[in-house]
Amino acid sequence: MLEMQKWVQAIRVSSGFMGLAAIILTVVLWAIAANVATSLFLAGVPPFEVAGIGTMIATFGLAIVDSFFGQSPTVAPRESRTRKLSRQEFAAGISLAGLVGLDYLAIQQLSVAVAIVLLFTAPILVVLWSALTSRQVPSRSVLVTLILSVVGVVLVSNVLASDARQVSWLGIGIGLLAAVFFAAYIILLEKLSETRESSRVLLTIFAVASLFWLTYQLSQGIPIQLLTPKNFSSIVYIGFAGILLPYLLFFWCIQRVQAERAAIAATLEPFIAGVLAWICFGQVLTPLQITGGVLIIAAVTWLQIKDAKPTSL
Repeated sequence: MLEMQKWVQAIRVSSGFMGLAAIILTVVLWAIAANVATSLFLAGVPPFEVAGIGTMIATFGLAIVDSFFGQSPTVAPRESRTRKLSRQEFAAGISLAGLVGLDYLAIQQLSVAVAIVLLFTAPILVVLWSALTSRQVPSRSVLVTLILSVVGVVLVSNVLASDARQVSWLGIGIGLLAAVFFAAYIILLEKLSETRESSRVLLTIFAVASLFWLTYQLSQGIPIQLLTPKNFSSIVYIGFAGILLPYLLFFWCIQRVQAERAAIAATLEPFIAGVLAWICFGQVLTPLQITGGVLIIAAVTWLQIKDAKPTSL
């Protein structure tokens, strides 16, 4: 019996670290997509068009994935097709639409680093929401990790070195609103993660978001500039590698780690984006940015080791 318990615990720990690895891959994809989106904005493509077409492309790809892998063996095909849209799925779809659209709008208004640091204030909102709903003070390790992560994100984004007179307060407001949608999406996703039909639930969420953006795009007309051969390849990349794959991975890892930890671990994105910019574009990291990256990695690692809790299989 003791050996069986050790074996089950080992599987749970392995599942948790696999979830963390999925988060890291997710933020790498997000970081690359942010830079690709920036190139589209510089070419004059509106951010809402990028968000809308990208989401619709991702939904199409997810429908293909679901057609091959989404059928649960415990759910009859007829029952699966007639499953009603839940309020949580609808809310998650609207949250996804707001998250993607406002995130890209913030990237257009601000530098990528500043937009990302604002987006990743979402972990604060997730922790506060968890504390309010459970009526419990977050554990010391979560609070310490949260503080270190936020400090690290601020340093990595180089906000402290920016000239306050050049700050776009409208962009900051948009970035903070994007963080609210991100926090709502994380919380709703955790509630929906109890199901084993990951692709089916995500397909429903993406369909809601796509219908929202389709309605918006119909009011704007055909996005001719976005559909040019030069720009179309970028939007296809954003749809599949910047939206579909990372959000699918994010849902998968939410099923294996707590929402608080997933949100905190996702703050690695600003550091990874900085490293990618250094490798691809020769943008050198300052000592403060390097310090911030070290703080983020140390905080995430310490959270996993210090305050690990069993996760359900």
